[in-house]
Amino acid sequence: MKEKFLKILKDKDFTELLKGSGISFILRCGGLAVGFLLTWIIAYYFEADGLGDFVLAITVLRLFTLLAKLGLDTTSIRFIASFSSQDKWTSIFKFRKQVVSILSISSVVASLLMYFLAIPIADLINAKYEYIQLNAFFVLPMTFFMLHYQSLRGLKRIAEFSFFYRMAQALFSVISIIILYQFFSFQSPSVPVPPSVPVYAYLISVLIVSLLSFISFRYWLNKRSKGKESAEKEIMRYSTLLKISIPLMFAQSVQFIMAWTDKLMLGAIDISSVILTDSKNIDVILTNSEAVGIYHTAFKISMFAAIALMSINSIASPKFAEMFGKNDMEGLKKVVHQSTKIIFWTSVPLVTIFFIFPEFFLGLFGEEFKIGVTAFIFLSCGRLISSFSGSVGNILQMTGNQNIYALILFFGAILNIVLNLILIPKYGINGAAIASMSSLIVWNLSMVFVVKKKFGFYTFYIPFIKR
Repeated sequence: MKEKFLKILKDKDFTELLKGSGISFILRCGGLAVGFLLTWIIAYYFEADGLGDFVLAITVLRLFTLLAKLGLDTTSIRFIASFSSQDKWTSIFKFRKQVVSILSISSVVASLLMYFLAIPIADLINAKYEYIQLNAFFVLPMTFFMLHYQSLRGLKRIAEFSFFYRMAQALFSVISIIILYQFFSFQSPSVPVPPSVPVYAYLISVLIVSLLSFISFRYWLNKRSKGKESAEKEIMRYSTLLKISIPLMFAQSVQFIMAWTDKLMLGAIDISSVILTDSKNIDVILTNSEAVGIYHTAFKISMFAAIALMSINSIASPKFAEMFGKNDMEGLKKVVHQSTKIIFWTSVPLVTIFFIFPEFFLGLFGEEFKIGVTAFIFLSCGRLISSFSGSVGNILQMTGNQNIYALILFFGAILNIVLNLILIPKYGINGAAIASMSSLIVWNLSMVFVVKKKFGFYTFYIPFIKR
């Protein structure tokens, strides 16, 4: 047994996976922990209803930001990385001016649309229109925040990118909520703190991280390009840029649908006839905002079960591309199985704890959140199937099968919408959880079988069963 263990540790690919995913694991844990703290603070001080209003308002802001950035944030990774590797710093400055000019116009247009459509949107998803109108003024800073942290990624400033991408917004939101809460409590001790505090805190955080990400990007760009500017300049047409970026926007839209549709539809669909039983066996009918708040909390906690998968993906993806590029199918198979094994053994213990103590975890947010136990278990089951399946999405993307990946993702999103329409009116938050779990299972298993057909091996790992 000892010899077998030492042999595994001597494996270069396995050691690289373990070491690289460990660093990513720490960063993701920090981000999830701060996000968990933010959810807990809002739930504790403003209850499920306040959390639901916050989630719906922020989701609408994210949607219009997605439209405003036109996929140019992701496009920036590609061109900045390419130009910097060739020391074409003048080209980066020119490229950046083009991107900034496009995003300035698209952000203003998106802001105007969001502002004037606030009332019909609020009526549709049962949100507060004043929050949506307020958020409309923050599309531009949110768009440029995303542009700058992705640009840092293009410069290979991974530490800065990871901080802004995974932690910054939640961290500054937590700090802002604490300051605002203390301010209002001190000003009027006998008057309840306004329920709008979480939204204001989030918007303050958007301004802070937008400014900090800009400063960070400019610092590293100037530092790396100092004394290296050249007359050589690659000029692209605006139409060429948009031709590259628009398909990326559609891909991001599908991912947005997968992540946020259930929450938006919980806010929009009438659930007044859905009766749920709480931990004290009392029948409860939730408002839409309460349902969104409780479901969002269950969803957030279940994400911890996927942390190993997300951590492994960050280091495994280039390994998949490397093996595929060398046409080393046996090497690809080995790395895939090693990564899936690590994901399985680090995910299963956590999911098992979730299954045994679901009321404890949800109870941390308040008694009313315990009604989300069933939804939490369904969502955790979906995460468990993802762990069994391994990094199937990344395998397809890194091996030239990105079109198949996008197609499966698209059908998964459609399935999610259809199931939500059918199940939410009957089962409320439990219906949304079943829809999310089902689409996740179909999505992952479809990719498992595509990988099997393309490369001749299954990605999933189940102990003691040979594939």
